[in-house]
Amino acid sequence: MKHKTWRKYHKWIGIIITFFLVMFCLSGIVLNHRQAFTDINISRGLLPSRYSFDQWNNGLLRGTIRYNDNKKNNRIFIYGAAGIIQTDSTASYFKEYNHGLPTAADYRLMRGMVKTTHNELFALSIMGLYKLEKNSYWKAISLPLQNDDELLTDITTHGDTLIVLSRSHLYYSKAPYKNFKIITLKSPAGKEGEVSLFRQVWLLHSGALFGNIGKLFIDAIGIILIILCVTGIWFWLRHKATFMLIWHKKIGIYTFVLTLFIAITGWALRPPLMILLVKTSTSPLPGTILDNENAWNDKLRMIRYDEQEKDWLISTSEGFFSLRSLTDKPTAVTVAPPISVMGQNVWQRVNETTWIVGSFDGLYFWNRDYNTIVPYNDIMQDGPQIPGTAPDTQTISGYSSDFTNKECVVSYFQGSTFAEQPKFLDNKPISLWSLALEVHTGRIYAGALGSFLFIFVIGFLIIFVLISGKKV
Repeated sequence: MKHKTWRKYHKWIGIIITFFLVMFCLSGIVLNHRQAFTDINISRGLLPSRYSFDQWNNGLLRGTIRYNDNKKNNRIFIYGAAGIIQTDSTASYFKEYNHGLPTAADYRLMRGMVKTTHNELFALSIMGLYKLEKNSYWKAISLPLQNDDELLTDITTHGDTLIVLSRSHLYYSKAPYKNFKIITLKSPAGKEGEVSLFRQVWLLHSGALFGNIGKLFIDAIGIILIILCVTGIWFWLRHKATFMLIWHKKIGIYTFVLTLFIAITGWALRPPLMILLVKTSTSPLPGTILDNENAWNDKLRMIRYDEQEKDWLISTSEGFFSLRSLTDKPTAVTVAPPISVMGQNVWQRVNETTWIVGSFDGLYFWNRDYNTIVPYNDIMQDGPQIPGTAPDTQTISGYSSDFTNKECVVSYFQGSTFAEQPKFLDNKPISLWSLALEVHTGRIYAGALGSFLFIFVIGFLIIFVLISGKKV
């Protein structure tokens, strides 16, 4: 194309995408520093209506637990995205039960609750472990976490042992559960040192592949992109401000490779390139955070002990694994339910021989004795042909069998009809980090499914504007 044509496209497409590009940059900076922004809450009432809690959707009900305290009070606790809610077996009332928990939404994003053999009640959020004291107050329990960014994913018990799982390690303690020890699980057979190419590109895009220094470097590129947007719009509005055009051109030329790099890596994290990256595993880049001895770094999701088979089961981002003891080498489970890349949300016993397992790829009954996997209902009989494409009603985010004559299956988008959700829960806050994730993935503009096309189109246009700017 001629110089004049390049300039025209660069100008008008740039004007159209400026808002989205600035929001990508700002949200990316927030995503890179979760701990720094974790105390900032945003009311869901300020967001599009689909972000409000409606009939237990959006992760409000992940699971439940029955609990009888020493006063013989028979209660059921609901846990999920707004902390803990107390009710009874008929779901006749609901009230918050968050006394003692931090007010930040991230600290109330509950992953699980367990009751020990001594009738002690523990709750786990992605940010911390809490124990219910006698005065109905949740007390934080210290864990020997390896770094400040380590997120917690699951909690379970076996005998008098309490197990807490993070995305990278396992922590365990015996009664009275005051001191926890850490276990780094061994590498699985045949998978030593391999990391998906998707994960490497993802961490490369955020800079986290090189630790905090890498994050700050990517933050700086984001700020450069914001400056390019501001100077470009300024010159468009005030043509006489030629000094802005000079700075716009100089900054754009000198940082072209860096800005193009961040645009292409972000674009690759959504279909169609994402599919190729997910299916490809390679050795991690030397000297990066992935180049370490922990083969399970950021891969662990849930853990259970199978009393029938007498082994531990671990759900990971690379499938299910079993091990006789927590110090054994994990072995891949070849017959297991499909699990969404978004992770597993439901895993509990239906009876002595069968598990019920749920994720955004549907809800399934799993019998390990007969190696059978049966869809929960006819809708999922054939299963999703492509991972992550289950119908909205089968994007399972929660489950409970604790209510009298009310089996509760919860879809992330549709919720559940087991009981009417009280209005006081509608607009419980979302964390700034979670909101930034919605912005950065495009879901806030186009919804869950539309975000794939949105990112593909906007990503392509950003890359085109950067290249055309180099041509001008």
